[in-house]
Amino acid sequence: MPPAPLWSAQVAAHDHTHTVTIAGELDLHGADALRRLLIAELDTGDLSTVIADLADVTFLDSAALGALIGAYQHADDTGRQFLVRNPSRPVQRILEITGVSDILNPPADIKE
Repeated sequence: MPPAPLWSAQVAAHDHTHTVTIAGELDLHGADALRRLLIAELDTGDLSTVIADLADVTFLDSAALGALIGAYQHADDTGRQFLVRNPSRPVQRILEITGVSDILNPPADIKE
């Protein structure tokens, strides 16, 4: 049996935007569940935007980064928007090193 994910998420709905506030460690063991959660939110009714708030994420590995990119691609394929907001310092560093920061976490005045 795989270990339980070391993260939690809460979803808040505001008009056509859902904010998924995530806390903990995002790694290989929780990446599939994270991807499923984000895609399920993106597929919700007349929703236009899903925001992943990563202020309380302490660790992000390549599998979890892949889940975020997968959610972004799903949003793009379905005419919706997926954004990362408030990444913690370690998460921001990973986004910058991998070159996806401007895609997942664009300046608010450009994308929103």
